[in-house]
Amino acid sequence: MALDQKLLYAFRGWIAFIAFMDMGTAVRCLIEKRSILGEHSFTKIDNLTQQRDDSTLPRILGAYSVLKALALIHCTLYIHYKPVVSMGICSLVLTLLMYISEALYYQSTTFNFYVLFPCVINALTLLGLWFLPRRLLEPEPVTTDENTELLKMAGGMRRRRAPKVKDN
Repeated sequence: MALDQKLLYAFRGWIAFIAFMDMGTAVRCLIEKRSILGEHSFTKIDNLTQQRDDSTLPRILGAYSVLKALALIHCTLYIHYKPVVSMGICSLVLTLLMYISEALYYQSTTFNFYVLFPCVINALTLLGLWFLPRRLLEPEPVTTDENTELLKMAGGMRRRRAPKVKDN
């Protein structure tokens, strides 16, 4: 087995591991009532800050994690198809945007372990999905012209035919 194929199989295992981690995140989000992103979910009411008991964010994160895991599982199985790799890349980009926007823009969490770890892991996977399939799955260059090859095949078919016998 070539080194490229071994590297591709190892990367497919990595993607499957990331999908497994997302399924774990989904289960944790759907079981627990509090946000796994941290205890910093606040809402402002009359210039007072109160702790929010709403479990909407964990449920949305759980549902999104299931969808992302399914996309990455398909990416693992069908990594040789460019549209499936593109789907995996899009799911990773959306995940990074979600975590970063929750921490920086919406400030519903801080940059804690539960935000930084998924961002680093998803960024590494994103880089791998961007570069490895393009490098490892490039089609071999065709040295002969396709039309010439078809004409050779057609010529071989003519030679194989049995000569016609005249009935006289």
